[in-house]
Amino acid sequence: MAQQARSYHHGSLREELVREGRALLIEKGQQAVTVRELARRVGVSHGAPLRHFRDRDAVLDAIAADGFDELRGLLEAARGMGAFEPRFTEYIRAHVRFAQRNGPLMQLMFASSVDGTSAVRDPEVQSSAERFFALGAELLGERNLGSTGPMPFLVAATAEGISTLVATGRLPEDRVDEVVVAAVRALLPQIEERLGVAARDSTAAADA
Repeated sequence: MAQQARSYHHGSLREELVREGRALLIEKGQQAVTVRELARRVGVSHGAPLRHFRDRDAVLDAIAADGFDELRGLLEAARGMGAFEPRFTEYIRAHVRFAQRNGPLMQLMFASSVDGTSAVRDPEVQSSAERFFALGAELLGERNLGSTGPMPFLVAATAEGISTLVATGRLPEDRVDEVVVAAVRALLPQIEERLGVAARDSTAAADA
């Protein structure tokens, strides 16, 4: 049975379109996300979304930005867990859970553009991605946010790689935590070394 359009009554239409677009992306894939289909699902005229988004690509960019903001929130939550190792472990766990639930969204977020070309991303996506990587860089001891080192990208690749193994059935879900802990322990010496360098640099700067 075809899904009936939901009646839109309150709140921000833009936010509702992004939420519905994200659900549609995860349910049916990127090609299913169209302005007309979102209008139908939200219950507005097909021209109403164009008051908030110039076209379909703009909708996809907003969905990607929303994903980066959620990932940054997971990282913020993990930062409050005391010692570095447990908070880093919890972040990797949370990142893996996010990727498991939102595979098509992760693919959209980390694509070079919504259509897979090398075109420049929308400023909203770029800003959200930069905030996410900047916070990760800070957690990992990177202080020069204008030139982020490789560690935040290595951490993201590790989390996404574990998630892919689970999604493809190559890693049983009951072994995810075991693999996460092993990955953290493998990365920890490099991160702790980087944190030590950052701490020494901060002390030297304060004494100068």
